[in-house]
Amino acid sequence: MSERIRDVLTGPATLDYFVGRLNRGWKVAAVEWEREAAAAVGEPAGATGDEVPYGFKISGDCLHLEQNAGEVQVLLLILEEIVRDRAFGQIADELNRKGMRMRNGSNWTSAAVFDLLPRLIEAGPRLMKSSDWREQRPRVAGRTGPFAG
Repeated sequence: MSERIRDVLTGPATLDYFVGRLNRGWKVAAVEWEREAAAAVGEPAGATGDEVPYGFKISGDCLHLEQNAGEVQVLLLILEEIVRDRAFGQIADELNRKGMRMRNGSNWTSAAVFDLLPRLIEAGPRLMKSSDWREQRPRVAGRTGPFAG
């Protein structure tokens, strides 16, 4: 049986810190990194390779992803507006009018909506099978084509 502890460091980890733990019989089992969100400004999306896909969040046990209901609603609204042939600027305005904000708390822009297109393409088939989309379909039922209700 092994024993585990978690240290929350208030300053930088020093070599003495690690040597002290090793000398008391501990071995490194995991390393967790944290930084202020402002440090990531200017870094391209996904540059770290570990960005959580839009529409998901890290679960409470930190072991898997689960749906983020608010972000799924944003994706559904964008999908609905695209089906209605709305411009990205109009979609951003609608998201902002409904009080929906980007992950960083900012207002939506047409560029931000455009940047979600790859995620929307990836998630689209699942979204269109969801009960939320089936409830929204009557609102876009006047349309013709493959998305008509």
